[in-house]
Amino acid sequence: MTNVKRYFINALLLTAVSLVMRTVSVSFNVILTEKVGAEGMGLLTLVMSVNGFAVTFATSGISLAVTRMTAETVITADKSKAPRVLSNVMSSAMIYSAAFGLTGCILLLVTAKPIGVSILGDARTVPALRLLALTLPPIALSSALSGYFNACRRVYKNAVTQVAEQAVKVTLITAGLLLLSPSGLEYALLAVVGGGALAEALSFAFIYILYRADRRRHYSVSDNTSSLSLSKPSHLLSSSPASHLLQTPLNTATEGGSTVTSALQAGTFREAMVNICSIALPVALSAYVRSGLVTTEHLLIPHRLRRGGADPTAALAAYGTLHGMSMPVILYPYAILGPFTSLLVPEISECRARGQTERIRRITERVIRVTLLFAVGVSGIMMCFSYELGNVLYDSEQAGYYIRMLAPIIPVMYLDTAVDSLLKGMGEQLYCMKVNIADASLSVIFVYFLVPVFGVTGYAAIIIIAEVINTALSITRLIRIIHPRPNLRMWLIKPFVCSFLACAAMRFIINRVPRLYGRTDGLSTALFIIAGSALYLALLTATDTVLQRKERHTADITDSDVKHTKNQAKPAKSHSIKQLINKT
Repeated sequence: MTNVKRYFINALLLTAVSLVMRTVSVSFNVILTEKVGAEGMGLLTLVMSVNGFAVTFATSGISLAVTRMTAETVITADKSKAPRVLSNVMSSAMIYSAAFGLTGCILLLVTAKPIGVSILGDARTVPALRLLALTLPPIALSSALSGYFNACRRVYKNAVTQVAEQAVKVTLITAGLLLLSPSGLEYALLAVVGGGALAEALSFAFIYILYRADRRRHYSVSDNTSSLSLSKPSHLLSSSPASHLLQTPLNTATEGGSTVTSALQAGTFREAMVNICSIALPVALSAYVRSGLVTTEHLLIPHRLRRGGADPTAALAAYGTLHGMSMPVILYPYAILGPFTSLLVPEISECRARGQTERIRRITERVIRVTLLFAVGVSGIMMCFSYELGNVLYDSEQAGYYIRMLAPIIPVMYLDTAVDSLLKGMGEQLYCMKVNIADASLSVIFVYFLVPVFGVTGYAAIIIIAEVINTALSITRLIRIIHPRPNLRMWLIKPFVCSFLACAAMRFIINRVPRLYGRTDGLSTALFIIAGSALYLALLTATDTVLQRKERHTADITDSDVKHTKNQAKPAKSHSIKQLINKT
């Protein structure tokens, strides 16, 4: 199987899982809104903001460390040492995870009351925070096991675990809401958090069983010597969604064409633990800063709204409507595009390692164009049907208002994520981290000074400003290191015109047909969204915007280019491939 085919298979698998997860999440938000209301959604969003930072502390970069160390173990040619090294890596990783998970659990249990009463300003959040603390150890341990499966190129096991966890979580929370929500908002929060906590525990048990079975399957014991049966590193690096983190192996050296990595130095448990910490802790420190700033931003919003004169209940309701109701709708379509951009990172890393600068440039141009084609269409649909979506999903015109307000920034948001993936593939993780931290810091400052004056509308504007600045900085860096050739006519002007025409046609039909005018039922809204999307795609195809002739020819030779670069022993063929690329 070629890298291109493997890439699309993995991307389609992750897209299917992502769509299922996002669909369930948005649908569940609708049910949750009916049970707890906008105020309850705001309160829940605040609680989950605190939980987000707690989870960041509990995991502390362990998934990356396990992924990287496991991959380096696979890369070694010494199969006799690999099982012992891997055993040390996983044992140290589980102890590391347990230590941070338990520490986070204890800290959150102790500080739940001051956080809930003094920071969140609502004593009803205290029981929920204490219950969330109990989920931190299983989450940390699951993160370590997830890194193992990512490195071993068995992504589907993580996907199965996530889908199973989501199904259990929705079932348990729904049952809990039916039983406890009549008793008040505090008990409804406990139902949501308790169902999630039990689902996390069951998820850890499930992924641990998969891990034990995987180790038995991929170990063979003969004459007291174990051997590890895993895929070749080139395939691993090209398909794992987390493998972009492996692009700079720890203490890597080349001797006689073979790669010697630091994973082999983990001959003892102590050495493995040192290597785990050396990878995980620097990542954890930067994650603490980023997550802490984001949490601070979210916690400041209701406080600054009240400072501006808003009623506390109204402030929570407005915050819940924006973050808990409108934002999931805005981000939902990215479930289709996200897996493809995330899996591009190892592809870029591999091309970079092989010096294929022209191929990197071609991939970058295609990624940017496809992302903009998709995002511009989504933006038009969201603007066109914003109020219908708000009314159908949440029976809330305010949610529709925020959807329409944020819809124009969708191309920027989606493009920013794609550009970040490309930069990480080029080894620019540090730059991305700096930009994200600067973005979060700027957002905190804006929230503190602008939200009391302009309210929730001002916060929506802050989201737009921060996204534009973040994306501009990332694109500037991308242009500097990859040198793509932008085509504004094909990437922006044509898609915007096609999107405008498609949406205008849909609104014209709706407003001119008396039986459809004013209807906001789910079926008619869904049908018009599908029709508008189909018309947009038809207009793109008619204007030759989807795939240009030159790029069709280039795509034909891409797969042969990939096949050839795997075999460096054929210089004559390499020369002919390069000539073909130059001609195109």
